[in-house]
Amino acid sequence: MKKWKVLIEKSKHFLLVTLLIIFTFCYAMFQGGFVSWFVFFTVSPFLLYAFVFLLVREEILLVEREIEPSHIESGQSAKVTITVERKTRFPFAYMMMEELVNSESLVQSKVQGANAVMFVGFKKKFSWSYMLENMPRGEHRYLGVTIVFSDFFGWAKKSVSAKKEQVILIYPRVREMKYAALQTKFDAGSMMSPYSIVKDTSMAVGLREYVPGDRFSWIHWKSFAKTQTLQSKEFEDRQSQELMLVLNAKKSPLFEEKIELVASILQTIVDERGDISFVSAGAKTKVFPLIQGNKQLDQVMHHLAAIKPTENIKFQLRDQRAFKHVATMLYVTSEVSDELLHTLATMVKSCICFVVADQSPIQTDLSKRYKQIQVVHVNPLDYYHLFTEVMKP
Repeated sequence: MKKWKVLIEKSKHFLLVTLLIIFTFCYAMFQGGFVSWFVFFTVSPFLLYAFVFLLVREEILLVEREIEPSHIESGQSAKVTITVERKTRFPFAYMMMEELVNSESLVQSKVQGANAVMFVGFKKKFSWSYMLENMPRGEHRYLGVTIVFSDFFGWAKKSVSAKKEQVILIYPRVREMKYAALQTKFDAGSMMSPYSIVKDTSMAVGLREYVPGDRFSWIHWKSFAKTQTLQSKEFEDRQSQELMLVLNAKKSPLFEEKIELVASILQTIVDERGDISFVSAGAKTKVFPLIQGNKQLDQVMHHLAAIKPTENIKFQLRDQRAFKHVATMLYVTSEVSDELLHTLATMVKSCICFVVADQSPIQTDLSKRYKQIQVVHVNPLDYYHLFTEVMKP
């Protein structure tokens, strides 16, 4: 039954054009006169064109998609340009192009001109552009493009689809933040110090093997000239570098705001030459140890662009070895509980719990008891002065 439906769908235009040719010819033959033959000769070129149209086999040889800019943040717009190359030069009257996507966000972001009607004449290669407005964060996938060819009056139509999968990655929006060094501790003793979390690069104490992500200025070029092996300078730590940022990826109304806060904190600290580790606690736990440069930061941003909220967090602090030597933890969540505070207090020496919420969380007796945990309310609309607020006594 399905085969018959497909056959009828493919042949209905051919049958329509054939019947129109026969009908107009019979009308002119039997009716006679100037008017009937005038109608026949007037319509004949269009019918002949439609008949040849149906006999031509059209194929798509190439589909290229260019998205500008290459780096897109949430809320921004993007220009998509599609270049198509077809097999023949047959002059189709017009063609309509439409993108094939599996993302509802891409459909909603399209503006006028997304489905284009084009007149390409004898061209084998042509382009088509449209805009995507107010793109949401996430990983969106294009599947291909469909082109519908038609004659002048729509008597003959044919559709050709070409697969061209491509992923468009929308990164979380990074907001500007006023940087202030967070409290951390000296390597000797438990004294708290507000100095910047950086290495003292004025004095190198040794050499070590080069690790991807090391800064260009850390490379020891003299040893490279002798051994042809890249080595990086080892600097003295003025302070403990054990700062870790943890994202609670549990589903919440302010999930996107949590992602933006994490991305902004990481970008700010890396720009200020700070060292920080990152842990994403979602359906799966993802650990990014010691983010020191833009290359490692790009890997984290790629993860933040694709991450999705989850109902249940399959993450236990006790199972993570990385927490054993953490001096200060930055924990980003949308809700705080006594159970969470108790767990954090038993695992880390110092913790700043950023709660992204419309209203400030209620300070419980348990939160007042744990002096090493600082609960900070984050306004989802403005956190430019967040670092300086944390440093206030």
